[in-house]
Amino acid sequence: MVWVGAAVVLGSLLFVAQSAEGALDDPDQAHQRPGFLDEGDLPAAAPDLPGDALEGGRPAVVFFERPRRLETLCDALADDDLDRRAELVVIVSGEDGECAGARLVDDPNDELAATFGLREPSDGGPPVGYAVVDSDGRVRYRTLDPHAADDLEEVTTIVTAVP
Repeated sequence: MVWVGAAVVLGSLLFVAQSAEGALDDPDQAHQRPGFLDEGDLPAAAPDLPGDALEGGRPAVVFFERPRRLETLCDALADDDLDRRAELVVIVSGEDGECAGARLVDDPNDELAATFGLREPSDGGPPVGYAVVDSDGRVRYRTLDPHAADDLEEVTTIVTAVP
């Protein structure tokens, strides 16, 4: 009877863990916010962006966002001082201009995230996350993170750790 109870508890925990995965998360959770210890093929040269959005010489954070979620990210960036530590770029389809100190780059075909090596989220749409580029123009970290606007302290910690 103990085994049945243990199986029910473990099954319930597994169900809760799987239901916590969202449509914007990586289908393989091993790649979701992996950390610096699992760099894979990084560092790698950062791809060129339209209009020389990455000027170089200082760290940069390249956010990948969807249009309907853009306002939340821009509001979070406005309330944060990340722009003092890094150049900020937001790549989104169908938008251009500024976003709380970040340069907006229009990506009409949703192709730029792949050039940074971001994986496709569970829903098959364009990735939502970010990449951190060091002052020498190398991608040092990348991840899908649909909650980046809520976790800018984590992004700041990563930026502080790169040269």
